[in-house]
Amino acid sequence: MINSDEADEFLEQELDSAPKVLTSSLYHYTSSDAAILGILANRSIRMSPFQGTNDLWESRPLWPNLEGELRHNEIPADGYYSIWEDIDRYIRGYSKVACFTQDWELPDSLMHSDALRGWAHLSLWAHYGAGHTGVCLRFDRDRLVAAFEAAQENATHQFYGPVRYRRAEFGVGPHGISLEQAEEFGIDAVALRYAHVHRDRVFFRKHADWASESEFRLVRTDLSTEPHYFDISKALTGVVLGDAFPNDRIPALLTMLAGFDDVEVLHIGFHNRILDLYPLESPAEPESLPGPMLAATSIIQPRRSGDLTQRLRSLEEIEQIADIDREAVIQAAEPVLKIWREELMGRSELISAWPGVVFNTYPGLTAIPPEGRRNRPGVPGEFIAYEAGLMIVGENQPQHTFTWVMALAIQIMPNGAGRLHTCITTEEWRSEGNNQQELYRDYLEPEAHELLAASRQILASLIAAVPAARQKYDELRGKTTEL
Repeated sequence: MINSDEADEFLEQELDSAPKVLTSSLYHYTSSDAAILGILANRSIRMSPFQGTNDLWESRPLWPNLEGELRHNEIPADGYYSIWEDIDRYIRGYSKVACFTQDWELPDSLMHSDALRGWAHLSLWAHYGAGHTGVCLRFDRDRLVAAFEAAQENATHQFYGPVRYRRAEFGVGPHGISLEQAEEFGIDAVALRYAHVHRDRVFFRKHADWASESEFRLVRTDLSTEPHYFDISKALTGVVLGDAFPNDRIPALLTMLAGFDDVEVLHIGFHNRILDLYPLESPAEPESLPGPMLAATSIIQPRRSGDLTQRLRSLEEIEQIADIDREAVIQAAEPVLKIWREELMGRSELISAWPGVVFNTYPGLTAIPPEGRRNRPGVPGEFIAYEAGLMIVGENQPQHTFTWVMALAIQIMPNGAGRLHTCITTEEWRSEGNNQQELYRDYLEPEAHELLAASRQILASLIAAVPAARQKYDELRGKTTEL
């Protein structure tokens, strides 16, 4: 049986390798009061002072290199610090920013296809969404940018775009501000020009620690230290309520939304470390906090007799025995798995030379039918000491619409005898439900001394079955097999 760490690793690899598509939506996390009494009531969003951001790369002064020398002015008594302060005032002090989270779609076939959605960032719910009691406002990106650009009155410059994240940066970079130009045009002019020319470095770079925010931002610089507001009436498309959003705030929220067109209201539900999204009409009830432990009758009655202490001791003893059995036979399985891995990885004609398909190898028990897998220790039924397997997964390119799986697995009984499983399957991704086909399956039950020979035999049969199965897979995806 695959353990939880292997399952988690598979999920991570699946998410890392899956294609992701940037949607047209942007999300903005905020508290319920800020949303209801501020953004929705005024139909506008606030652009806050740039120097109030969280990243030290932005909240602390940026002091560009000062090039040249002053020709018509004395060097200030404090050296150049007062000049840098003037520059910083025009670059950061007069700049405002509105921050949003980008929205990424993953294939529906993934186990956690919502993992990168703009509304699914737990750290943002905790930090900006008032500890999950707030909301996440959804905007159409193009309409939001259009509204932002329409409100350029008195702006020196306005920019927008995604933030890039870096683990390290070469300080302020090789470019500086000319003191001669400052004398000629004024510190304000050269500072604002510097910010315009180097806007990507100044306004759209953050430390990699903030990369999970997947931020898209709007930036405005004018000659005011006051916040700036612009209308979002036509850009708002949805409101997502946090998992702990107070029910008594819902009427006020709906009242403020009455003047907006086609705004969807959704509710976050959290269960077993998974976030889901529901329409407000049928919200998932937030999980209640655990209450005190009561000496009540359990819903599930134990089959074994004895009090809790006796049953717990029995379970511990059975699992300890199972661990001993597992360690005793695991060495018999490792050579088999090594043979399979090395042989398959060395056969380029099986995987690497397959046009239009990308392959990855994962641990897994796919080859073992569910009803034949190892029971947990102590559960009635046949006891299998150890099981392990691997699968080679091929994904059609450029879209993962057809999947090929070639799987092998081994089971070892307490007496050392083995069970070997192989199979080849395909899966076609469909909106109405995926279509799975089993193209090949084989099974052997060797004795302990026959294990290595049997593993080579079943592998050879699997390899021999690949050409015919591959032809069927290529037919499924509308390709011609090139052998």
